[in-house]
Amino acid sequence: MIDNRKNDSLVEREVAAFLDEHLYKDNEIIKEFARTDGINEQVAGSDVILSTTDGKLTRVVVDEKVASTQANRNLGTFTLELSFINKAGNRMCGWFTDTSKITEYYLFGWINKADIPYDAETKRWNTDMIRKDNIHELEWALVSRKKILSFLEKKGWTFERLGRQDEKIRQNGCVTTKDFIDDVAFRYSEKYREKPVNLMLKKETYMKLSDYNGKIVC
Repeated sequence: MIDNRKNDSLVEREVAAFLDEHLYKDNEIIKEFARTDGINEQVAGSDVILSTTDGKLTRVVVDEKVASTQANRNLGTFTLELSFINKAGNRMCGWFTDTSKITEYYLFGWINKADIPYDAETKRWNTDMIRKDNIHELEWALVSRKKILSFLEKKGWTFERLGRQDEKIRQNGCVTTKDFIDDVAFRYSEKYREKPVNLMLKKETYMKLSDYNGKIVC
């Protein structure tokens, strides 16, 4: 069984360094930013605090969500964690449904091109080898948490209904993951130790909801 909660802190640091250099420091949209490295801030859902040059955003709290394990796969979706099972066997709120988080914006990232080894036998890219200097193309979207919630509510997916759907998925033990109904899908990853239930949206949805988005090519 795969332990999906085992963080590859090195890869996370490398991706963060890439974003610092190629997005936050080298983008006319960003006026100023500060990375929040404290453990308390990380747990609370804060990776970066930033402001934009157009005055639209002032010191907003951003949680970076980069799909590093899906690099080189032209991923067309991104999942929002509804719940997971902790080591004690208890169901816990996922990072998207945890209302104690202080996150105001998510920085979603898709690594389209990275110079990393490919294992023909397992048919998997070795994403553990991702480093700041071997990322060659990354798409990003800066999306307001409130906009995502509003989008879902317009589709009929209130927090209460998401909770009921979460319970239903866990009771049934399976869910069709590839079928989008009105731009929304769900994914139950039973193979992982924490058995997360995720809400899935298309990349194009995030782009439409985003305040800012772009592509970094190095």
